[in-house]
Amino acid sequence: MSTIQKKCTDFLRMTFNDLAGGKLGSGHAHEIVAAYFGYGTAAALRAEPKYQLAALDKAAILMPDLRLMDQRVQHLNGLPAGLPNVDELASLLSSFLNANGYFSGEVWYTRDLEEYIDVSFIQEDPMMIEDALSGEMAMTNAFFDELYIDKVSLDVGDDVLVANVSGSLNGENDPDKPFHGDSIAFTTMITFERVAGRTGYMRPELETSGAIDDSHYYDQDA
Repeated sequence: MSTIQKKCTDFLRMTFNDLAGGKLGSGHAHEIVAAYFGYGTAAALRAEPKYQLAALDKAAILMPDLRLMDQRVQHLNGLPAGLPNVDELASLLSSFLNANGYFSGEVWYTRDLEEYIDVSFIQEDPMMIEDALSGEMAMTNAFFDELYIDKVSLDVGDDVLVANVSGSLNGENDPDKPFHGDSIAFTTMITFERVAGRTGYMRPELETSGAIDDSHYYDQDA
């Protein structure tokens, strides 16, 4: 059994016993910890052949599987009264991992990863995509100020998680210069390399391509 898995389980039991004065069984704690790391059962986590939790210190992003934790807590029989909700349990485990030096990166708490990538990851640092479109931007006479995400879709593989993003970078044409487009349609592939468990990933790599949408120009000619 992974040392981190056992230590997380022991921490969860001790913390609950201290907070609630009750008793969280070892089996229940193991199942909750396994779900946090993306596994349907504690046995599945113990049997992980490649992505050991010991590699968590190499991960840059940890995405606790809140949906799976919801399911496991709902279906585990005999859980003690007063058990913290899933979001609190996940936060406790993340804090424990950080405090003990097992993980020092970012923790993404979400039940909708597509939305999180759109609203948080991309919109908080849109230059990740905008910089890759600088060549297309230079071919226009527009000032760009709006990154619009049309769709995010996920492709979850054994070794990588890929987010396929499509959208447009929109702006306004300089009124004193000829019109050469004020919108760039783009696609971005965001690749997260799996490194630990089913929820620990390296810093993602982005590949972006784009093309100037000059349909408005041709509409004017018509």
